[in-house]
Amino acid sequence: MNAALFHTSLGGLALNSPILNASGTFNADVFSRLFPLSPTLGALVTKTVTPNASAGNPQQRTVELPGVGMLNSIGLQGRGIIYTMERDILEWANAHNLPIILSLSADSEESFSQMATYINKHPNGTHVQAIELNVSCPNVHAGGALFGSSPEWVAKAVSAVRSATDKPLWVKLSPNAPDLVGVASAAADAGATGLTAINTISGAHVDIRRRKPSLSRISGGYSGPGLKPIAIHHVLNIAKAHPNIPIIGVGGITCAEDVIEFMMAGCTAVQVGTQCFATPAVFLDIMDDLESWCEREGVKQLSDLVGCAVSR
Repeated sequence: MNAALFHTSLGGLALNSPILNASGTFNADVFSRLFPLSPTLGALVTKTVTPNASAGNPQQRTVELPGVGMLNSIGLQGRGIIYTMERDILEWANAHNLPIILSLSADSEESFSQMATYINKHPNGTHVQAIELNVSCPNVHAGGALFGSSPEWVAKAVSAVRSATDKPLWVKLSPNAPDLVGVASAAADAGATGLTAINTISGAHVDIRRRKPSLSRISGGYSGPGLKPIAIHHVLNIAKAHPNIPIIGVGGITCAEDVIEFMMAGCTAVQVGTQCFATPAVFLDIMDDLESWCEREGVKQLSDLVGCAVSR
C-alpha cells in the first residue's frame, strides 16, 4: 500500500487510511480472519454503546432488500458502557493495531455526559482515540423525539460530552432532521471535532405474502446503495457551510468510485457499512482500486481530492 497516498489527518487523528467501517456493521474479530485490518482500515469504529445493557428490539428486525440494501430496527442491542470499557475495549486494543472510535448513544444529555466521564476516568479509556455520538436516538426530554432532529438538542448533547472529555468528538448526523445543516452547525459550534454524514434514513417494507409490515416496529433505518445520492447531497451542503470541519462520509459506499465521489464532495474520510454484509473484503477491493485510480489520474495524496467539487 502507498502509505503517502492514503495518510489522513482527521481532526487531530493521524490515520493510515481514510477508509473506516461504519458503526454496527463490522465484527472486528471475524473480519480480521479474512484480511489484515491494519493498515487497510484507518480506525475501528465500534458498535454503538448505550449506558446500560439492552436486548434491542423484538424480531423481525432486519429485512434484506436484494440489490438495494437493507432495513434494520435492531435497536442498539449491546452490553452497555461498563462491559464495553472493562472487556471489549481492552480486547480490541490488544488484538487490532488500530485507533478505536467509540460510538455512543443515550436518551439525555446527562447520560451522554456520564458515559464520557466514565470513559475519561477508566484505565482503558486511553485506548479510545475518539468518540462518535449517535444522535439518532429518542430524547427523553423531548417526549421521545429523535435527538438529532433538533439543533438545540444536539448542541446540548455535544456540549455535555465536550465538557467531560477533550478527545476528538464526531457527531453522526441523521438525515431525518428537517434542517441537517442547522444541526451540523449546532454540533460544530458546541465543540464537535468532526461530522459523520449520514446515518440511515427511515423506511419500511411490506411482506406481501403475510400482508403485514416486515419489521416488528413497522419502520426501520434504510441503508444501501440508494442512500448514496442523499448522503452526497447533505455532504455537499454541510461542506459548503462548514469548510473547515472534517466530514466523514457514509451511506451506500460499495466501491472506490463511491469513495472518490464522497471525498470530492467534501469528505476527509469515509465509512463503509452495509456492503460489509455482502462483501466482507470490500475494503481490500476499495484500497486496490483507489490506488490504481490515483496512479492513472496522477493523484499523489487522496487528501488533494477533498472538497474539489464544492462550490464556495
